[in-house]
Amino acid sequence: MQKSKGMKMAALLCGAGVAMVAIVLVVGHFIKRQDSYRSILIYELEGSADIEREGSGNIRAAEDLYLESGDRLTVADNSSVRLKLDDDKYVMAEENSVLSVEAVGNEADSRTKIQLEQGAVTNEIQNPLSTDSEYEVNSPNSVMAVRGTIFRVETEVDADEEVSTKVSVFSGKVSMGALLEDGTIGDEILIGAGEEAACIGDTISGSVMTDPAAIDYQSFPLQTLNLLLELAERDAPLEGISAEELGEFVAEAEGIDETDETDESDEAEYVDEQEEADESDEAESVEETDESEDDRTNGSSSSQSNTGNTSSTTRTGGNSGTIPGSSSGNKPATTPTSKPTNPGTNPVTNPTNNPGSKPQNPVNKPEKKPQKQQKEYTVKFMYEGEVFATQTVKSGKCAKKPVLKPANSGKWDFDFSKKIKKNTTVKWK
Repeated sequence: MQKSKGMKMAALLCGAGVAMVAIVLVVGHFIKRQDSYRSILIYELEGSADIEREGSGNIRAAEDLYLESGDRLTVADNSSVRLKLDDDKYVMAEENSVLSVEAVGNEADSRTKIQLEQGAVTNEIQNPLSTDSEYEVNSPNSVMAVRGTIFRVETEVDADEEVSTKVSVFSGKVSMGALLEDGTIGDEILIGAGEEAACIGDTISGSVMTDPAAIDYQSFPLQTLNLLLELAERDAPLEGISAEELGEFVAEAEGIDETDETDESDEAEYVDEQEEADESDEAESVEETDESEDDRTNGSSSSQSNTGNTSSTTRTGGNSGTIPGSSSGNKPATTPTSKPTNPGTNPVTNPTNNPGSKPQNPVNKPEKKPQKQQKEYTVKFMYEGEVFATQTVKSGKCAKKPVLKPANSGKWDFDFSKKIKKNTTVKWK
């Protein structure tokens, strides 16, 4: 009897244990599903990109591939990657961009952070974030925080290792603050729709925040302009610019690219034509010299008169006289190189006047193709309200930093890797 009670008790405890395990699994599964709603999907890939994942090494990016939180993405030249975060956040990483994406939390308390090391990303957050959710884009020198907006962040590091981060806001507002050496955020500025601002400098020596100014759409690469045009055409809430205006900027950017390619093609074609013309001239010169010598030999042997010690040479056809440049009784020192304007009246080139010679056809040299003129813009460097220096820069090219500095302290408030597409004024700060 005692033994039977003990067996029943053991069975009850075992059953309770199994039930507890089941409950834990169900709860764990529910929690996992609740937190795993965060997703990072590559839904469009142009060109190529690589993924660096901790513990897995490098992975070749592909469409319909899910990234893990913390993956590092490197976009190749002439490439772009579009990411879909959850169901309402979209990011386009432009060519030569390096970034990592962290997405954790749940729908009520999500934290999204894009660490942009270099390059540019355009963000579209379609639905406002919940009160406890965060969305940040961090660069090496600044932090951008938003709740629901469309904006672009571009980070560049010049030859002097100076970091420059520019934020352009197309919808909503973005808070931008300089990142300090201790990891905290300094004074912040608020950038509204249709405005852009920059943070220039590093966290050690200190950075400078520029005041918000109107967006310079001409400074954007074609990738960005095409994306903005796409957003405008599907009625995304872009402020301060229309689809028609964006279409004009796209056409202008495409025209610059085509002009550069055409100029290179025309130059290469002209070089090839010039080489062919030089070879043709050389061959013509050799042939003309050989035939002239034959003509002079035949002419001198056909008719000679002895008048004292003087001899003269006559050409066949009755035109008497010495060949220009020759001395009496000798071959000419030089061969005429000028071409007759009317080959039909010249005894050397007219087969009726000189049956023994071959007809000469003047070679028409190819005319040099007119070069397309690229637009040129003036870049003014201003110091204390006066012009310090000027540069003339072709459209689509970059200005060069002046060798001389107007002062021992300060710097030019300008990104010298930026392509010039209009008259530009650069100030010393």
